[in-house]
Amino acid sequence: MSYPARPTPSAWKKGKLCYNTGLTLATAKKMLEAGEEEAEKQGVPMAIAIVDAGGNLLAFRRMDNTMLCSIQIAIDKAFTAVFGKLPTQSWRNVYQSGILPPLFLHERWIAFDGGFPVVSDGALLGGVGASGGTAHEDNYVARAALLAGGFSLDDADAAIAEIESLEQE
Repeated sequence: MSYPARPTPSAWKKGKLCYNTGLTLATAKKMLEAGEEEAEKQGVPMAIAIVDAGGNLLAFRRMDNTMLCSIQIAIDKAFTAVFGKLPTQSWRNVYQSGILPPLFLHERWIAFDGGFPVVSDGALLGGVGASGGTAHEDNYVARAALLAGGFSLDDADAAIAEIESLEQE
């Protein structure tokens, strides 16, 4: 049986019908590089994930000797930051309060520190997640990635300040 020729649409071949969230692979690579440098400074192997505005993986890096569980956790932190439009640790109190029924939350939802929305000029472009260290270390690695991409540091700085204030008590 022969099928009629169905050529691939030219827009697909030439990349003219692109999804554009403002977060490019080139930028994501810079973010991963900066995140890895911060993790090396911290002395902790990390997994670092960058997702687009739809929560789809755009770029990922796993350093040597990173805990295997950190792979999925980093990806899920980035996903949660996009879908929830908030830093991942913001969901901790929601989980613990029981305010929302468990079915509201996606199976990939993560309420640990280290996941932040990627925001530029008030627009949500994606998410970043880091896993492998303490909450503080994960936050610093994610912050370094955001800084390298030129994105808002407000959420990361607030999360870091919250942990530092708890440490001083």
